[in-house]
Amino acid sequence: MATREENLKKINDQLEQLSDEELDNVAGGSVGQTADDSQILYKYGLVSDWHRFTGTLFKWKSVSSEVDSGWAKAGITCVTKPMSDNQYFLNGKEITRAEAIAHVENNFKQVNNI
Repeated sequence: MATREENLKKINDQLEQLSDEELDNVAGGSVGQTADDSQILYKYGLVSDWHRFTGTLFKWKSVSSEVDSGWAKAGITCVTKPMSDNQYFLNGKEITRAEAIAHVENNFKQVNNI
């Protein structure tokens, strides 16, 4: 049976064979959604940096915390989840991701380009 370290090395080796664009294309909800959220929040100055899927995957704890904090600056509570869709709440009511993004777009000025 392979050790955890051996499994991680195998996964990392396979991921390194894909370009960032290829990884972004296969990243749906969860980690990919959180990476996309970081880019949206960065555009509106709510986080200091944005992340690609790979960066989010390997730095999940710090990136997810940063994204949650960025949403909080917009008045939205976000629960980032590595294995399922994130959840978004505004004024205690659950909203869709599209509604959360619209809230940011309608209430904040874009300050960065990606």
